[in-house]
Amino acid sequence: MKRSLRWIASVGLSLLLAGCTATNPLERLQRELDRYPEYSVILADMREEGTFSTDYLHQYRVTTGQREEGSDDLVYAEKIRDWERVDRPTYAKYQPYLGMVILSKDPDGKVDHNQHPPGYQYVGNDRYGRWQNDGRGGSVWGFYAQYALIGLMVGGLRRPIYRNDWNTYRDYRGRGQPYVGGAYGTNGTVTRQSNPNFFRRQEARQRVRTQGFADRVRGRMTGGSARGLGK
Repeated sequence: MKRSLRWIASVGLSLLLAGCTATNPLERLQRELDRYPEYSVILADMREEGTFSTDYLHQYRVTTGQREEGSDDLVYAEKIRDWERVDRPTYAKYQPYLGMVILSKDPDGKVDHNQHPPGYQYVGNDRYGRWQNDGRGGSVWGFYAQYALIGLMVGGLRRPIYRNDWNTYRDYRGRGQPYVGGAYGTNGTVTRQSNPNFFRRQEARQRVRTQGFADRVRGRMTGGSARGLGK
């Protein structure tokens, strides 16, 4: 009995320490990226692990712009970072925003903690591109050739950035709300196309939960029947 109690206490302490070490890595990442004139942090993937206790993990795709020596031009680079543990509140906060920018520094050097579709922080800035006729009476954003890589890396070319969408995005930002639309975020059409692994994992996890619930119900029904026969 004493061994069992010690084991339970040990497990409880381990879980407590694990919960304490899983924090918000975005705070550390912001400090790391402070030296860059521009950057974007996209929530590239997220997952839950464990049955006895749940671990929450994020994976970030980071795009940075670094100034060349002796020039005002920026060289852009992209990196998929390793998985990082986050605490449950952080996971819940960003759960609706898979595939979106969740931390960035814009061309004016302003750090932005608001969620927005990839590439939108460059739109409307005539340094990077211009509005073009889409052939249907509307306008679509086009990056200049030297900045086309930005749009590709931050995901802005997965779906054209239409002016109507961008205007709606600006309205949302003016009210302090994230703009998701029908294409972006965890339930967006673009996200479902670009990150099918996330949705396969979610479906598999849901099947396990459903099966576990069915097994518990079956066990209670079987136990009740056996007790009834014993009367």
